[in-house]
Amino acid sequence: MLGSTSLSSLAVRFVVVMFSVAAIATLVRPYPETSAAEKQPEPISAATDVSGAAPKAIWRLGVDGWFIRVDNAEIAIPTFAEQVRMHRRGPRKESFSPFDDLIVRHASAQGFDWRLVAAVIFEESKFDPDSESDRGAVGLMQVRPIAAEAVGEASSKDPDDNIRTGVLYLHQLDKMFADAAGDDRLCLVLAAYNIGPGHIHDAQQLARRFGLDPNRWEDGIARVLPLLEQPAINKDLPNGFAQGRATIGYVNRILDRYDRYQAEAPSLYEVGADSGAAPG
Repeated sequence: MLGSTSLSSLAVRFVVVMFSVAAIATLVRPYPETSAAEKQPEPISAATDVSGAAPKAIWRLGVDGWFIRVDNAEIAIPTFAEQVRMHRRGPRKESFSPFDDLIVRHASAQGFDWRLVAAVIFEESKFDPDSESDRGAVGLMQVRPIAAEAVGEASSKDPDDNIRTGVLYLHQLDKMFADAAGDDRLCLVLAAYNIGPGHIHDAQQLARRFGLDPNRWEDGIARVLPLLEQPAINKDLPNGFAQGRATIGYVNRILDRYDRYQAEAPSLYEVGADSGAAPG
């Protein structure tokens, strides 16, 4: 009798201790799938919910390797995906603009990271589809008629048409500067999108004249672009004057924003079954 009483007392103490620490326990994950025996339907009783409502989740609380099963938890428990998201470095941004679906679709079609195109659009128009410059550039990507004509498209403010045309033009510039590689190539493409490919070709000509690599950015084109503003130099160039220093700032701002967008959004952005996702 004494042994039985001691065991019972020990069991009661154990339960009391475990439910005491449950107040500070950490909620860890859904309770594992029940066995085949536990899946058998229970008899209907007065306590059984016959309303047809889905049964509440079964969870367990864990402390130092011990777990307590909790049935019918009333707590709003985050899913595993939500927990992962909360523990990621920095906030995850779900979208940058109302046009993300279009950006992903058209960027993906031409092999661009959608976050790069989003960074270009922010720099060009701050995501304003009605934006228009005094040089005739229109829409989200500030497409000029000459750029639209170069890719066989009509210049349009319509977001879908405008993004498609702008990305096609980026793709054409990417092929045009195929002799450059990696970040250098990206910088040349962005600079050409801003200032026009003719002025970048002029800058490449100057780079060769000064013994610089015409397919490098920092050690080449970025060093000679400011010279396009000097009359003594630009008067002999096929395309004349250009605001070279402004273009360097343009490229740097887009690259900085692209870095932030990469940190704030996943590389594969799910926007719907029909949109696909741009390569990272």
